[in-house]
Amino acid sequence: MHIKWKAALYIRLSREDGDKTESFSVTSQRAILGEYLKLHPDIELFDYYVDDGWSGTSFERPDFSRMMQDIYEGKVNCVIVKDLSRFGRNYSDAGHYLDDIFVRLRVRFIALNNGIDTASDSMNAATRCISVGVTNVINESLAATTSVNVRGTLNVNRMQGKFIGSFATYGYMKSPDDHHRLIIDEEAAQTVRMIFEKFVSGESILGITRDLNEMGIPNPSMYKQIKGFNYKHPAGGINDGLWPDSSVRRILKNEMYIGNMIQGKNTTVSYKIKQCRAIPREEWIVVENTHEAIIDREIFEKAQELFKLRTRKPPDKKELDLFAGLVRCADCQRIMNKKTNKHSYGEYRYYRCSTAKKMKKGACTNHTIRIDKLEEAVLVFLQKMVEVAAEYEVILERINSGEKRKSKCGNIRKTLEAEKTERDKCLGMLTELYTDWKNGIITQTEYMSIRQSLSEKAELLEAAIGNLEKTAAEYEKGVDGENQFVAAFRDLGTIEKLTRPLLTGLIESILVHEGGEVTINLRCRDAFAEASEYIAVNEDIAHTA
Repeated sequence: MHIKWKAALYIRLSREDGDKTESFSVTSQRAILGEYLKLHPDIELFDYYVDDGWSGTSFERPDFSRMMQDIYEGKVNCVIVKDLSRFGRNYSDAGHYLDDIFVRLRVRFIALNNGIDTASDSMNAATRCISVGVTNVINESLAATTSVNVRGTLNVNRMQGKFIGSFATYGYMKSPDDHHRLIIDEEAAQTVRMIFEKFVSGESILGITRDLNEMGIPNPSMYKQIKGFNYKHPAGGINDGLWPDSSVRRILKNEMYIGNMIQGKNTTVSYKIKQCRAIPREEWIVVENTHEAIIDREIFEKAQELFKLRTRKPPDKKELDLFAGLVRCADCQRIMNKKTNKHSYGEYRYYRCSTAKKMKKGACTNHTIRIDKLEEAVLVFLQKMVEVAAEYEVILERINSGEKRKSKCGNIRKTLEAEKTERDKCLGMLTELYTDWKNGIITQTEYMSIRQSLSEKAELLEAAIGNLEKTAAEYEKGVDGENQFVAAFRDLGTIEKLTRPLLTGLIESILVHEGGEVTINLRCRDAFAEASEYIAVNEDIAHTA
């Protein structure tokens, strides 16, 4: 019976597969397939199917899917390609189509350059299996090799700090002179700066998200589309231009905004499976200072510190509560819950440790403190710290400029040099001692006894030298007005009211003890201890008029 062949001429091109020559171009493939039809009048053209820019390692391609749909509907019963690699480079999937689906649907398959025609009398099942199978394995091997080479080249570029993404990070654009270099896109950068400013000022992520949407600022993916980029969000779906809170959170955590190139965060499972998977943080490729920063490092680090505070915002407010994430139980160290009690005479708010209710008996007790009392205690504490910082600055300046301190430094240095001389003398005697023993001047017993004594003395001198060197360095370096504690409080002036930025900038945690007493841990407590210790050591100078 004569079969009327209705042909799909399938064309595929992908730079990813290493298709770099003109012979692989869409135009070239179309011309070759068209010439073949002219020489075979028994085959009628149904349609061309072209996947330009699609890898052969996956069969999830738009025009390939359209072709298969036409085959299933009976519109096409013959598929012609320039060669097997155009059909696909995935050995197992290609075999599934050619040896299973096409056979069951009685679809003729022709690969011109490989001499394959499944309707040919000279190609029985065994010959077809060997020819097609070997060719597909070779094609897949080429795809695998190309994938390894491409990944290697990309990683080299990443480690050199070159940007290799298709689209620049929101807030940046690719330099017109070098697409591997990022420059600031001022329009989007203004939004990035606003997000950071609002966050470190105490506004919640959800509050910032609402602000952006109320202001009509398009989200990053919509912004790219407005700028003319053919960008589609990886999650798919309809882009309404609104900001989700996840985008705000991502921006606040992105080191790209302080000038660091962060790449290699995701990868595909393999060259055959294009599913994306996340790479662990420690394996990311990070190159510092590759482009101009949009956000100051200090602001960025403050934002990261705020993320460490477990905070929750009331649903009717954009701003976080004053002490959100800062107040902890002194015993169980858990974040305390805010509660409100209403009575006929009014209401009061307080913090309470809820561990006792959530855990077994004896785990913790019901520590509580009224919020108005806490605000008063913290305000008084910070006001006192401002006074202490001002006093410390004067005392430190007096110590550092005093003649008495300079004299102390000189005495320490003299003692240090004397100890070093004594140590060197001991080491020299040890060397001479060995020679005296070998020359028979002293006995072995005398040698062992004297050596032990000298060794012990040398060890004590070495320890003393280490301590003196440390003390001398501390005296010479001193502690000045740039001490972190002094610098943090010096310019605050009179604190009349507590604010969220003030608290998160100065306080690491507030511990509530049984009975309502509090311990306030400053972020700069190490610098405070350093300054206090230095003043105590130099007490005689500190109190000299």
